[in-house]
Amino acid sequence: MALQGSQDARRRPPRPGWALSAERSEQVRTAAETMAVGALFLLFSLPVVTAGAAWCAAAEVVAGWHRKRELPLWRTFTAVVRRDLAAGLAVEGVLLAVAALTWFEVHVVLGARMPGYALEAAALVLLGGLLAGFVLLAVACRADGGGISWREAVRAAADHARSMPSTLPLVVTALAFTAVLVAIVPAFAGFMAGPLAFAVSAVVARNHNVDAPEDTDA
Repeated sequence: MALQGSQDARRRPPRPGWALSAERSEQVRTAAETMAVGALFLLFSLPVVTAGAAWCAAAEVVAGWHRKRELPLWRTFTAVVRRDLAAGLAVEGVLLAVAALTWFEVHVVLGARMPGYALEAAALVLLGGLLAGFVLLAVACRADGGGISWREAVRAAADHARSMPSTLPLVVTALAFTAVLVAIVPAFAGFMAGPLAFAVSAVVARNHNVDAPEDTDA
């Protein structure tokens, strides 16, 4: 009987294991790599003046993913930060100016307590978010364009925002989610730049897919 039971047990189908499906494994790998990009962004931003160039590097890495290219993280960050140091300073300066101006205007409005001050403050925050989102979108367009000029990148970002009205709201939503998550769990600041860069790049890639003509020969 014991032998028969052992044979029956050997004939039973194996229990399902904990192996992930191919799709789920790819999702986990992408999540891990975006966090690695965020960590490298933080590392390369430590000198402060390199933060803008580090963002350009993060944008270039995730843009490569959408083009089915796996760029080496460390070498890409090193090369792009060196190449885009001056342009990154300009990007960083614009973002800091937008943040400072938005904070100042909101502080004045809230302090004045004029009728409708809450609505005006919310509108100022939204306007600042749209301006910051446009800057991030321009960086993503330059990375997606394979080294186009900054003027062309700004023009491409404007084209995206005009042709797809949901573009800037999606970027601002990604910015807002990132800010909220970091505010709730400050430790997330160590890697959230990666998911944010991926989200902005995904918006650009989605617009390209929408604009691409369908294959009518199929």
